Amino acid sequence: MPREGSVSRAVRELLRSRPILLETLYLGVVNYSALARYLRGEVEARLGKRVSEATVKMAVIRFSEEFSREQRSVEQSILNIIARSSLSLIDDIGLLTLRAGEPLSLLLMILEAVTRPRFLQLTQGVSTLTVVADIETVERIMELVDERQIETVYRDQAAVVLISPEEIIETPGVLSYLTTLLALSGVNLTQIISAHTDTILVIQRDKALSAYRVLSEAIEKARERSGVQVGEHRQHLWRE
Repeated sequence: MPREGSVSRAVRELLRSRPILLETLYLGVVNYSALARYLRGEVEARLGKRVSEATVKMAVIRFSEEFSREQRSVEQSILNIIARSSLSLIDDIGLLTLRAGEPLSLLLMILEAVTRPRFLQLTQGVSTLTVVADIETVERIMELVDERQIETVYRDQAAVVLISPEEIIETPGVLSYLTTLLALSGVNLTQIISAHTDTILVIQRDKALSAYRVLSEAIEKARERSGVQVGEHRQHLWRE
């Protein structure tokens, strides 16, 4: 007979590697017997021995109970963050990625050449520099650099900026929750930029209003579920 602890560990590892199954367990809509039959072969392969369906089923049920308790706490933390967040929409921006053998030199050149940008975010990679800025600034930078340095350029973009309380930095799952909502609504993200408590989502311009609406509705529903009043999040975000 296999050790029960080994079966439980194998079931836990298999389920945590499948987000779709985790969601069904959390919602309580899964058939435990069917799931045990589905997992049994993989559990046996991992342990190198035969196990009974009943043993796998018990391991699934125990994991489901533990995971549901854990997720209720995590979900409440996520909703509290979202409820105290706010949105802004910035239109007419572009995204430019430049190949840069010396990113710092290129960065300094851009900062010296660009004055009073309406919006500007710079992200340095290992050998590239990505500029997200108002389209006028992007076009100005493209005039200054060697065209061979241009890796990609995306025009007709917009940015939805999520402004959150500081707890977002230490709370796992907030962006995953929101980006999943966007994905299910058919919204693709060109770029995600994190700047402390600001999360900048760069989106194709024709999807920007749809994205804003999805996120705005998520914030309103989070406030309803968390009991956050309309003025509370603003006081938290903008207090001196």
